[in-house]
Amino acid sequence: MYRVISIIVLPLVIGATKYAGEFQELGVGGRACAMGGIGVAQYADPSVIYFNPAGSFYANRSALIMHAENFAGAVKNEFGSVILPKGNMSFGFGFQYLSVGDIKLTRLQDTTPPSNSNPPIPYDTVGTKDLVLYINAARGNEMLSYGVNIKIFYRDLAVITGYGGGVDFGLTLNLEHLTAGLTIRDFVLSPVIWSNGTKETIVPKVSFGVAPAIVLSKINSVVTFGCDIVKSLDTEGFDLNLGFECAYKDFIFGRAGLYRGNYTLGMGVKYKWFSLD
Repeated sequence: MYRVISIIVLPLVIGATKYAGEFQELGVGGRACAMGGIGVAQYADPSVIYFNPAGSFYANRSALIMHAENFAGAVKNEFGSVILPKGNMSFGFGFQYLSVGDIKLTRLQDTTPPSNSNPPIPYDTVGTKDLVLYINAARGNEMLSYGVNIKIFYRDLAVITGYGGGVDFGLTLNLEHLTAGLTIRDFVLSPVIWSNGTKETIVPKVSFGVAPAIVLSKINSVVTFGCDIVKSLDTEGFDLNLGFECAYKDFIFGRAGLYRGNYTLGMGVKYKWFSLD
């Protein structure tokens, strides 16, 4: 499998723009973020659309709304998604909105270089926003599924705007006590076309995840371990994200993880059709 992916995908990296797809990297879902940002092999809620297009096949009919504040509140990250199973297929929609406000625009008092006597002076504030629309479809059976996302981007960086789109592809393996997944994000180079006539392309990223689950029937609990290996095709090495969850009576959940070397922690509560993470 690795050789096939290399032959098909690696040539597409030529012409890709480094960091062009960073607006997709903040992650979504309280559960996934608490578990070290893992989600490629997690099919518990509609945030799976973001992580693995094929995983929506194993999720229930459900909707998710998320609000997050990153970088000390400077970046607002809003996400919503819906999954609609139908027979041996599943359809879904997702919407992500990222915004940064109060960015200061500055200018100098004169044409000399910046210095103590000529400091930059703020004269206005602006904001930026990024919007991503996901249209998801997946198909499979009790053990295997495959799926795709069609994505549409709109970027407003205050001084320039852009639009574009891309395709994500995913596979899943669903066993009784083990789930696994493979995702290729931006499978075909995703373009971002800017209002000044320039164009950037987003490099593909390959993610593999595995999540074994251990049932502890004596204490009415399920312990899940997870691991995502994330490889961007324009950089050396890879990221390893780790996650852990202990579910008691499918009612209260404790979670921890390691995301790019940073520790994560969270909890969740579930009652009938409603959950809060």
